[in-house]
Parts: sequence; structure tokens; C-alpha cells
Amino acid sequence: MKDEELDITTLINLVLKRFWLIAAMALVGLVAAILVNVFMRPVYEATTLMMINQENAGKLDDSPYGSFASMEDYYRTQYQLLGSRSLLESVYKQLDLRQYEEFSTGLGRLRKAIKIDPVTRSRLVNVRARSYDPNLAAEISNTLANNFVQENVSNRISMGQDIIRALESTETSDEEQELLNSMPQVVNSDFIKSLKQQEASLDRTWAQLSAKYTPQHPEVVSVKRQLAATKAQIALETRRLVQSIKIELSGQFSGNNVRIVDPAVVPSSPILPRKLINIAVGLLGGAILGVLLVFLLEFLDQTVKSSEDLEKKLNLPFLGFVPYEKSKKKEAEYASMLKEGNILLAENVRNIRTMLDFTLADDRQAPVLISSSMQGEGKSNLSSNLAVALAQTGKKVLLIDGDLRRCRLHKVFKVSPEKGLSNIWDRDAAKADYASNVQPAKDVPNLFIMTAGQRPPNPTELLNTPRLADFIAWAQKNYDHVLVDCPAILPVADTMLWGKYIPRTVFVIRYGKTNARAAQMALDKLQKAGVKVLGAVIGHYKAQGLSYGKYGYYKSYSYYYSNDDEKK
Repeated sequence: MKDEELDITTLINLVLKRFWLIAAMALVGLVAAILVNVFMRPVYEATTLMMINQENAGKLDDSPYGSFASMEDYYRTQYQLLGSRSLLESVYKQLDLRQYEEFSTGLGRLRKAIKIDPVTRSRLVNVRARSYDPNLAAEISNTLANNFVQENVSNRISMGQDIIRALESTETSDEEQELLNSMPQVVNSDFIKSLKQQEASLDRTWAQLSAKYTPQHPEVVSVKRQLAATKAQIALETRRLVQSIKIELSGQFSGNNVRIVDPAVVPSSPILPRKLINIAVGLLGGAILGVLLVFLLEFLDQTVKSSEDLEKKLNLPFLGFVPYEKSKKKEAEYASMLKEGNILLAENVRNIRTMLDFTLADDRQAPVLISSSMQGEGKSNLSSNLAVALAQTGKKVLLIDGDLRRCRLHKVFKVSPEKGLSNIWDRDAAKADYASNVQPAKDVPNLFIMTAGQRPPNPTELLNTPRLADFIAWAQKNYDHVLVDCPAILPVADTMLWGKYIPRTVFVIRYGKTNARAAQMALDKLQKAGVKVLGAVIGHYKAQGLSYGKYGYYKSYSYYYSNDDEKK
């Protein structure tokens, strides 16, 4: 079975219904962004542009980069070296950054202030440094770049500093000469190796001859000369190699593969806060948060607001809805159908009347209770207006105020509260007469009202007597329709006592107020009392969103019918 597709109109209506919440959250986001812009300390960024060329292989056999398999690996390594701890430490100490408050916590703060930003598809890289002080930002960026260039030169040479000084010295001491002789280029020279082997052989020969002959012996003298010539030739070859190394190093120093293209300049304006972006993010973020809150509230909302809610949450048939109307006086809204020009309300109540007729197809004149789970959900409003709608059909209608605790119908129809339901239990036969306690409604032909009368001290006991059954039988005999405006179900048990004699009711739900759990508790009580719920009416319905619920066409009803047509 396919899941129901999400109705886009429903989502839009949901957003429009709680648009005030979205607007409020957007305003909060805007205020937060403005506060950030006002109180955030300005941050400046300076940028040094560098160029890094890949080394040419073969200039130095022991180059540390000779083993890289690809250019990508080489440049990735260079970027890591630019942000290395040792390089940052040199900058930190050189500029004595500990004296600045923002860097007083140590090297970690400097690391966060540095950003290595390669330029895509090029050999250029931006070294960015941020600081509250624009001059310091430029100084950090330039110092880091300069130190990297100098370190790169040192890293390109595998020899120690003593050897470098020996190469640069014009007069070489014995110790420096020993260092030069130990250089890899000298030690690994095949020619020097052969000369040293020849020297070793001559040394052995001279030692053997010296043991046999005197130093003036011709053979001893000859070997000694050959040995001196060999040593001179080794020294000459060593000097030649050292000279070639000097020339090569000179080229390395003058042709460094890393250089600064554009030194950092002192920034004139801060990079943070980005005021316009902050405002945009604040507004958009607040609005998005508002939308999420709307959907969260809707998810947590257990109230009933539509016919779908009635069917899904309460499993009740939908009879119709009564539109919400503003009124300064509470009692005035109950007679709102009697006002001229109130066509929308009139049509909705007539639709409820029609649906009720269909529901009571077997016995359309059966008496009906009007009930709700809690007080203030609109049952009296529905009772009075539905009674008017039934009376307009030409049938005799009796509307009974069954709430002996909080009676209201005498205010709605402006009749005397002295006559009413509480009198039928009076010992005086004249007062207890049913007909004498019924009053005709003013300006509404065929409508008769029985108010609650004087409030008795024991409403529950009065309703739980056979006298009530006798009165209901009399009412059915003398009127075409009987409606009873009952009290709320959950606070008191009066509705269940009425249900013993009128086992059918119309359940009233207040739009967006009635909790589904509370309503289900009330329905469970009715079911246990044997009262059948004919259907539910949503009262105080508010038109919101793109349509008037599922009944948007009623909104244009006045376009087709004038006030004069309604009176007729």
C-alpha cells in the first residue's frame, strides 16, 4: 500500500497559520546578527603571494625531493611545510608574539590564525594571517613567508654547516680540510678511490724497501717520489671537486625554487565581521529555525483541526464546521445565525442540519444531545444555531438547556430564566407543568426554548429520576425536533444521565483547542453509557492559509446570494 503523498497545500497552510512564529524567529536571528556585527572585534587579514617551482632533478644527487613520484605530492608537502610547527615556532619567537593578548595562549592560537591557500591550477600559494592588529597581520604573513624561503635554501643542501663554512673559507685549516675530504662527492669519486689505492700500495712498498735499504737507496727514493706525486694528485683532484661543489652551490643559492611574488601589505578594512552576510544568515537561519519549530509544534500538537483529524485520531464521522466569529459579548455569538448578512455561518449550519438528517435517516425526529468533552468548545453555539436552522424548515423545535449548573440559553434568546427545566420537579403542579415552562423564541417562528430554570442544589440527583424520562416522552410527542444542550462530559456525569433517555449525541470539537486524548476519554465515557455518537462538528473554525480548509467554496457564497435572498 502506497504512503499518502504529502499535500503541498497543507504544508503551505501550516506555514501560513504559524507565520507569526517564523517571523518572530527571523527577527530574533536578525537581532542576533546585528549584535554580532556591533560587538564582534574586527579581524584583519594580510596575504603574501608566493611562487613554488618544482625542483629540477639531478642538480644535487642527494636532494630530499628527488624521490617524489608526482608534482601533486611535491606541492602538498610544501604546503604542509609552510604550516609546520618548527616554522611557526620561529615566527612566534622572532616576532615575540607572546606579548600580544590574542597570541598569549601559545602556538595553537597562531596556527589557527594562519591559512595556507593554494591558487587552483597554478604554482602560486597565498599565505594568509589574521589578527586584531592590521600591522601585526601583515608582519606575521611576511615573516612566515621569508622564513620559509630561507629554510627551503637550507633544506636543499644535505651537508652540515661546518662543511658549508669550509667551502666558503679562502684558507682551509687542517680540520676543515679533513671535513672536505669526508664529503660524499670526494669519498665516492672513482678516480680518487684509484689514487688512494695506488697510495696505499706505494706505502706498503716503501715500508718493505725501508726495512731492507737505507733512505738514500735509489729504489727507496723512487718509491718515495711516486708516493708524493700520488698524494699531490689526490689533493689536486679533491680541490677540483670542492671547486665544482662551490660552483653548484652558488647556482643553488641564486636559483632558489621558492620566492615571494607579492609581500603582504597592511589591510585597510577588516575581513570580519561580514555584516551583510551575517544579517542574511541571521534572517535566513531564524526563518529556517522558525519553520522547523512550526513542524515540531504541529507534530506535538494533539488538537483536532480538520476532518482528517477526526477520522484518524477519534474515528468519528465529520458533520461540518461552524466558523469562528469575533464578538465582544460571549452570549452574542450563540445567536449569530440570527444576524443579517451572516450567510457563511448560515450555510454551514444548514449543511450540519442536512448531514444530521442523513445520519438519522431511520428516525429523523429522534431527540439529540449536543455535547463536548470540556467547557467552552462551542456546543451551546451549535445548539442555538442548529435549533434556528431546524425551525426555518417549518418544523416545531424544542431546544432544552440541559446544563443545570451553567445555563446560558435564556441569555441567547432573551427569555425568562424563571421558567425552565428545574421546575418540572416542583411539588406545585402548576409550576411543574411541562408546557408552562416552555417559552417561544423571539423573532424565530417554530422555535421554543426550555431554559435550565433556577439552579437546583442537586442537579445530578434531579436528572437521575423517572420524571426526566416522562418529560422527554412528552417533548417527543409535542415537537418535531428536540435538542438538548448538555454540559461538558468530563467534568460532570450529567450528559450520561441524559443519555439514558436520549442515546444519541452530536460531539462538538473546538478547532485547535480540543485535545484528542481528552476527547477520546469523553467518547469512551459515552460509549460505556451506551450513547451513540452520530458525528462530530468542528466549532470556532478559523479560515487560514490558501483555502478555507477543504471547503474553500463557502467563502464565495455571498457572491451568489444577497442579503435579501437570505431573508426570503
